[in-house]
Amino acid sequence: MLRVFGAAALAVLLVACASPLSGQYKKGGDKTLLVSKDVWAGYQEYLTLISQTNPGDFVVAAVGGVALGYTGSYCPSTSCITVGSRANRLVDRCKSYGPGVECILFAHSADILVNYKLAEE
Repeated sequence: MLRVFGAAALAVLLVACASPLSGQYKKGGDKTLLVSKDVWAGYQEYLTLISQTNPGDFVVAAVGGVALGYTGSYCPSTSCITVGSRANRLVDRCKSYGPGVECILFAHSADILVNYKLAEE
């Protein structure tokens, strides 16, 4: 069984994803993703749901280099779909928010895959 969660406000703010994985924000790259406090709070919640035996993925939706929304999933049992399929499903969900949104795989399990900085709102 796969559990999915996300931010409802995203549909209002965000309008296909240019980056299916970590893209230009990947660790070691030259761009830094600015993460809103709401997205960071969602990531912290996601961290409470995962473990070594219950992996997950966390995808953020960004506009203009700022992560404004998120969707994530985790596996509450040891018999879930493979990592690639889970991440791809999340990116597909993100794409539904519309044109102009960049979908970025922020983390696989607890491993953050991008350069990021928390927004000072």
